[in-house]
This record gives sequence, C-alpha cells and structure tokens, in this order.
Amino acid sequence: MSAPPDGYAALQKLHPACVLLKEGGVPAVLLQKFSFRAANIDVTMDLLLYPSAHSGYTTRLFFERQIAGTASNWNQHRVAEREWWAPSWQNVQASLPWPAMLCAHLRAVA
Repeated sequence: MSAPPDGYAALQKLHPACVLLKEGGVPAVLLQKFSFRAANIDVTMDLLLYPSAHSGYTTRLFFERQIAGTASNWNQHRVAEREWWAPSWQNVQASLPWPAMLCAHLRAVA
C-alpha cells in the first residue's frame, strides 16, 4: 500500500478521527464528528474534504447537512457512497496545505 498524502498526516494532527478515503482513485478525507463554528453557533458533523477538482470547483468541502443562514447555493452530491451537501464556494486552491484548505472552505459557513 502506498504512503498516504502529506496533507492527510497534517489533518490527522488536527483531527485524529479523520479517515483517508479514495473516490475514483482520488484521495478524500472524512472528518468524523468535526466541531466548528458556523453562523455563530457550535456545530459538530461529518465533513468530507476533497482536495482535488470536483464538479467545476478546484477543491470541495462536503457537509453532512446544510447549515441554515450560511453560504449560498447549497447542492447535494453523492461522494464516497454517501449523500453530502456543499455550498457554492470557489477558488480554494489545491496547492494549499490540507488544514489551510479546510479552514478556507469553512469560511463559507462562518
């Protein structure tokens, strides 16, 4: 088995419960029960960081559910054999370290 991407190790330090998945041969990271702030409330849910191009975006962060009062144009996607929600949030570059990429995507729901 090949070594996990460097970005995965950095996310593991941030959130030890993360799991490396592959979707069509592309790595994705499941962040189980990830806690963050959105719309001035504390939220805990599963997230899926997709650090490569997906559905016309350079990278994506998928959410277990929509978060009312945040972001815009939420759409449902089936990724890694599960239904996810993602807002329209552009230009989070694949060249970012994965923890920075996660933070950049979370700004959409801040």
